[in-house]
Amino acid sequence: MRDSVDGALHRAVGMADMAALLAAAFRFPEDGSLAGALADGSFLTDWRASLSDACGAEADEDERLAERCRELFSGADCEALRREYSFLFLTPGIDVPVWPYESCFLHRASGASGVPSLFRTRCALDVERQMAEAGVASASARTEPVDSVFLELEFSAFLHARYGEALRREGGSADAGGNASDDADPVLWAQRIMLFAKGHALAWLPQFMDEVKEHDRLGAYRAFALLGARYLDELEADARMFEAGEERGDA
Repeated sequence: MRDSVDGALHRAVGMADMAALLAAAFRFPEDGSLAGALADGSFLTDWRASLSDACGAEADEDERLAERCRELFSGADCEALRREYSFLFLTPGIDVPVWPYESCFLHRASGASGVPSLFRTRCALDVERQMAEAGVASASARTEPVDSVFLELEFSAFLHARYGEALRREGGSADAGGNASDDADPVLWAQRIMLFAKGHALAWLPQFMDEVKEHDRLGAYRAFALLGARYLDELEADARMFEAGEERGDA
């Protein structure tokens, strides 16, 4: 049992770190930190370490993926990243190549006409509700729809991290009266991961990554989408496992 909990903890940490790296990748590159991490190799080094935490020894296909991404990241300076991000996600009007918001993305995918709403949609409200239930209040909520790609990835990272922390404190932390905190239960966080993954992240992000790969002209965002698809494969596996009630990696 101890080994299975330790393995689940390592996986939770790796999943949290992968989601956090992807959230940073799909934010607008305000400064040169992302470009610097691509240029010096630290982004891919962190990715490979996170994937190793989540999945164990690096598989041959993951090594090939990392090398492919290294090639695609070549020459992606800050200005190039900004131009490509603006083209992909910020083109004005309905002609934006890839909507970076779940509500808008699904609006187009459904074949609906017209300009989709950005704020206070049913989808965004449900994301906001799940965030609030998990104790998260988005600092960007007034200026950025909460169902944006990077905020959903940040929230996924938070959920994985809290699940890992709950595993670390297996059995719950006791309050002054000796009662275990419900918020420390790994099952609670596993269910939150499963519900958010099935209700939101997995409902649009796999297709989002496909469309980024199709429309990217620079190469770097195609690489981010390839890594995003890899993370989503693991998220889907976790969601299935948690839905089956296997929160600690034991069948």
